[in-house]
Amino acid sequence: MPLSQQVRTRFAVAAAAFALPLLYFHRAAFSGKIFASRDILRVYYPLKHYWAERVSQFQFPDWYPYNALGQPYPGMLISGAFHPANLLYLLLPLGTALKFITLLSYMAALGGTYLFARLWGLGRGPALFSGLTYALCGYMVGISNNLLYLMAAATFPWALWGAERFLRAPSVGRATAAALPLCLVLLSGDAQSFALCNGMLLVLVLLRPDRSGALRAAPRAGLLIVLGALLSAVQILPVLTTVKNAWPSAPTLQVATSFPFHPLRLLELALGALFLDPGSGTAASSVMANDLFRTGMGGFWVSSVYMGLPAVLLLGGALWTWRRHPLTWKVSAVTLAILALTLANHFPLYRWFYQWVPLWNAFRYPEKLLPYVLFPFALGAGTGLEAVLRDSTLSRRLGRAGLVLAGVCGLLALGEWRLRLFSSGVIHSLWEKADPLTLDVLHGNFLQATGVGTVTLALMGLVLAALARALPPARGVALLLGLQFAALYQANEGTYHVTYTDVLEQPTGFLKVIVQREAEAGAERPRVFAGAEDLSPREVPEELHPVDLMSINLVAGLAPDTPALWHVESAGPYLPAASRRMAGLLYSPDSAQLWLGRLAGLYHVRYLTLETRAYQQLSGNPKVVIGQNRLLGPGVVLLNHPNTLPRAYLATPVCVPDEPSARALLLSRAFHPHQQAVLECPPGTPRDEAPASPGEPGQVRIVRYEPESVELEVDARAPAALVLNDAFYDGWSATLDGQPTPILPANLAVRGVRVPAGSHRVIFTYRTPHLVLGAVISLATLGLLGLAVLVERRRRAQAFFEPSM
Repeated sequence: MPLSQQVRTRFAVAAAAFALPLLYFHRAAFSGKIFASRDILRVYYPLKHYWAERVSQFQFPDWYPYNALGQPYPGMLISGAFHPANLLYLLLPLGTALKFITLLSYMAALGGTYLFARLWGLGRGPALFSGLTYALCGYMVGISNNLLYLMAAATFPWALWGAERFLRAPSVGRATAAALPLCLVLLSGDAQSFALCNGMLLVLVLLRPDRSGALRAAPRAGLLIVLGALLSAVQILPVLTTVKNAWPSAPTLQVATSFPFHPLRLLELALGALFLDPGSGTAASSVMANDLFRTGMGGFWVSSVYMGLPAVLLLGGALWTWRRHPLTWKVSAVTLAILALTLANHFPLYRWFYQWVPLWNAFRYPEKLLPYVLFPFALGAGTGLEAVLRDSTLSRRLGRAGLVLAGVCGLLALGEWRLRLFSSGVIHSLWEKADPLTLDVLHGNFLQATGVGTVTLALMGLVLAALARALPPARGVALLLGLQFAALYQANEGTYHVTYTDVLEQPTGFLKVIVQREAEAGAERPRVFAGAEDLSPREVPEELHPVDLMSINLVAGLAPDTPALWHVESAGPYLPAASRRMAGLLYSPDSAQLWLGRLAGLYHVRYLTLETRAYQQLSGNPKVVIGQNRLLGPGVVLLNHPNTLPRAYLATPVCVPDEPSARALLLSRAFHPHQQAVLECPPGTPRDEAPASPGEPGQVRIVRYEPESVELEVDARAPAALVLNDAFYDGWSATLDGQPTPILPANLAVRGVRVPAGSHRVIFTYRTPHLVLGAVISLATLGLLGLAVLVERRRRAQAFFEPSM
């Protein structure tokens, strides 16, 4: 039998949800290239490669050894250790799996927004318009370089959809359908989005049409928040245990408010990425980003926030049509409040949150909150399209407005072309130190944006005018969807980057040298420190995009954590759960000189990269140079540290009472790293112990070395400190000849155990604190919900058949 119109429409919407992201990201979807920009390469490929490697061997990765001398894996939230999408890394090659997950995220963002819009009364066409606008807006496309934030932004619309259904008609099944995506927001790795999404559940309560409805909905929202937390316990509890040991990600308000949104970038909502260099896809200049936009990071968190001129015009129509409705005011107030949070340098709201809202001071980068602004904007655009389809008068008026605004855009283009009103007028008045080259880039961007805007608005006006006359609604919706897709593609498509799989598969020159030397030495997992900061490409071949070359340079310069792909450890802290003890040494004054002169050898770092100029100023000893790359920035050298201590060794213990004392002694001239070890000893321990006889204190042999278990044989000639050059962290335990023995912080950042004279066996073991308890809570909650759903369905089935019996 032929399919009904309703079924065909549903099929068309589902096909569009899959096809539109694939068509948009055709450079990734239909080629062998992979996403590899920024943190995709430095964070997610190493983390997911490690997860797949361990799980494929039926081992759970409690400990991650490849960053900052090691850190917890599940306790590092961004690892996403428990997200079900990780299973794809077991089935597909690393780059292909991440590409699939990225593309699926855009499909999920479109589908979740569509369903939420449908729940609020929008037709299929307007709801699809909302989904398209949100999923492919500038922010979402730009965040393709940071997987966890993309996944969280793609998931929270599903959590809000499920929550709204539950608030309207509670049931166990609907509670489960809301709590699971809420849990997945956190399992993606984004704690801030999880917190904000929980807040949005309370906002949904406030959107009830009357007070009695809000009072009924409030406990239901509270139940969903509790269920989401219980389902996420397997992730929440391990993360909470890292707080004491980890370097804080936002220790000051200044750090927390890096990457703020700027009011001037609101222009991008309608005009596109005005402040980017179209050749590189990054900020037109790092000086502009820091001086004018005050990002503090030499660039932008995302390249664009463009949501499409058709969407902006329809959003305006929705606000005008529903300007007297209480729901409009409520949604607008919440959206503007979140926008004020993103404008951290211009409104005090973020500072108040940082100071007074519990746990908010763990978050950073206000621009990360933009999805919660763009999502209601997208819904508003769909609402405007719904109003246009229902009211021919509104369609006619909005069409006229589009034509008028097209004329305004044309005048802006003319003013910039002849008088440079934007680049030399607006920008130069706000940024006195503007350089001519940057202004020329902004001039070209503004001309293109206003020119394209003129054409887009004119076409929009014509389509709306045709809708007001005789154009069938289905054709009108199709035309508007096509126009919106074209606008988003033209403005944002260049802001995502793909590169060749060789970046993940082929080690560069420095890595080849290290791997070959370590293979000959028979050692396990060499450790490197990337001291070269400038890895910018000198020249970009025509066949390569600047981002391609930057990706290659990150690997070539051994930037953390890219060496992990070849089982090489990075000593430098880059990931958020890095030991605060270790990170504090990196962020100390003269850190480069400290690492080259003392810390590298002390912490078993055999290889370092430095910029050639810095190396010549600090050392200049040609005997330690084992490689050189003149194409990396100003030139980079690979050094072999001549006095590297073993991963495990014995030394004379020097006891100090606390961490500040250990740091002071470690960095003083009184400390002799090849003979002594600074131990933070408990009260009552002797402060110093001299060796019983001069000479070497003894020998250490590594019997077994695994991420969560290290077994050592020790032959001590006198009472000594056994130092294991891996990060000190809660969760590690040790036994001496089968008996528990305390692990003490050694040399400020690593692990130490006091051993008596003689032969001994020492075993270090790591278990993630509270992981088992969290897993039990999560699995029990999931099991109880599943059981309750089955019981509920059985009762409904019985109730359905009983009247007919």
